[in-house]
Amino acid sequence: MSRAFIAFGGNLGDVKNAFISARNQIDALPQTHVVASSLLYRTPPVGPAGQPDYLNAVVSLETELAPLPLLEAMQAIETGHGRVRSEQWGARTLDLDIIAINGEIIDSEQLAVPHPLMFDRQFVLRPLCDLAPEWQHPELKQTAAERLQEIMAAGEPPLPGGEAW
Repeated sequence: MSRAFIAFGGNLGDVKNAFISARNQIDALPQTHVVASSLLYRTPPVGPAGQPDYLNAVVSLETELAPLPLLEAMQAIETGHGRVRSEQWGARTLDLDIIAINGEIIDSEQLAVPHPLMFDRQFVLRPLCDLAPEWQHPELKQTAAERLQEIMAAGEPPLPGGEAW
C-alpha cells in the first residue's frame, strides 16, 4: 500500500464544501483510504491578477492504486466539481495535485512526482507539515519542515492560522 499526499486548491464557488465532497470521493475510491487532513489555509493567488484568494489543504491517503489511475481519479473528481482548464494558474473550483507518493520519483508526460513546484510553495508546504513534517523530498534530501523553515527565513510572511474542515 502506498502513502500519497494530495494538495487541494480552489478559489471559485463554495470551495470548502467542494473540498469536503472531494475528500469523501477520494476516500470512496477502490483500495483507497484518506488517513488525515491538514488544516485549511486562505492564501493569496499565484497567477493572473484579479483572482479571489485560494483555500489550500493537503490530505494523506493510503492507496493500492497505481500513480496514473490515481491521477485519472483526481482529474475525474475535479471535473465533477466543475473544474475547467482554461489558463495556467487561473481561477478554479477545485485543483487536486498528487504532490508525493511514498518516496517515489515519477517523471512522465502525464505526471511528475514529487510535484515539481511543491518545495517552492508555502501554500503546499504549510499544510503538508500539518500531516508529515518529516516527509523527505527524494531528490533534494530535505524534509518538508526544513524547507518551510527556509522559506520563512527568507522573509516570506507566514500563512494565517488554518481552520479545520
